[in-house]
Amino acid sequence: MRWWKKTGIAVLMFFLVLAMGRQTANAADAEYTYTVRLCAGNIGTLTGKGIEISSKTGAAQITYGKDIVTIEGLYYGDRVYIRPQDAADVTDERYYIRGIRRSGRDNAEAETSTFDVGSDRDYVIAYGVSGEMAKYTVNYQDMDGNTLRESDAYYGKIGERQYVSSRYIEGYQPQSLNMVKTLSANEAENVFTFRYVSMTAAEPETPTEPTTPETPAQEIPEAPDVSPAEAAEPEADTADAGAATAGDDAAEAVPDGEVPLGGDAQAVVPDGEVPLGQQDLEELDDGEVPLADLQADQAHRMDNLPIYIGIGTAAALALVLAVVFLNKKRKPKAVKTAEDGQDKNQS
Repeated sequence: MRWWKKTGIAVLMFFLVLAMGRQTANAADAEYTYTVRLCAGNIGTLTGKGIEISSKTGAAQITYGKDIVTIEGLYYGDRVYIRPQDAADVTDERYYIRGIRRSGRDNAEAETSTFDVGSDRDYVIAYGVSGEMAKYTVNYQDMDGNTLRESDAYYGKIGERQYVSSRYIEGYQPQSLNMVKTLSANEAENVFTFRYVSMTAAEPETPTEPTTPETPAQEIPEAPDVSPAEAAEPEADTADAGAATAGDDAAEAVPDGEVPLGGDAQAVVPDGEVPLGQQDLEELDDGEVPLADLQADQAHRMDNLPIYIGIGTAAALALVLAVVFLNKKRKPKAVKTAEDGQDKNQS
């Protein structure tokens, strides 16, 4: 059974090396740069706009070619904003721009176009056949409903699920990177509103010591004679009134527009941190299950697919080697037994 031990040790060593290599690759993600490409396809042309980058290092660069745009120098965790409707124009009026899709997939498989970088990616503009079209509006507002930038208006096909991307706004983080909604014939229902959280904390004001005017000396009146029993009895009405007055003063002390202590702390997020509850994809259709977790899981599986294939291939190869080794071990024993039998017969 030595061959089983040798084979088992070899397979174990292979998996250990593979695991170490994966950890090393993850550790090197911060240094490795990624590339994202967007192709216009065969019924559209690039416009030279509609793409924004939120880069930690500022080293990423966008290069526009005739039919393809290349984003290079991206680091792990950098964010790419792609607005397909602005990034390309159709050359055939029978089609309209639905969004983007992964290279090699069908136009019907449009997907989110704003994402955090974690691998090299190739995208193509996704087109759909024009039909009954309706306008949809995209708003960009802060948490108080104030407009951060001018709204965008596009057209899509009624009944189709339309993906919409947020935009990069300096000093703010969107709560949702993408939204999806089935377009309605009623254009008033085709509204996508992105909410942004301020990433710049307000600087605290330096308190100043109040100046107290000098009070002229006054004669202190003598205290009236009070019995010990009266002095020990508290004045309940006066205490209750004082507490109520203090509570009213505390409520009035909170400036308008600011969140009191213990309230909603989502108004301001420290610089460099991602706002809590941020989603990759927000589903706006009633009764639909959000797709953010599902798409993130699918993307993770696709990125690790080469590793899974390698592990499966190595296991199959180890099994084949084990079978071959076993056959070789058995053949000499059979020959030797036959030779021993012939020697016994001759004797």
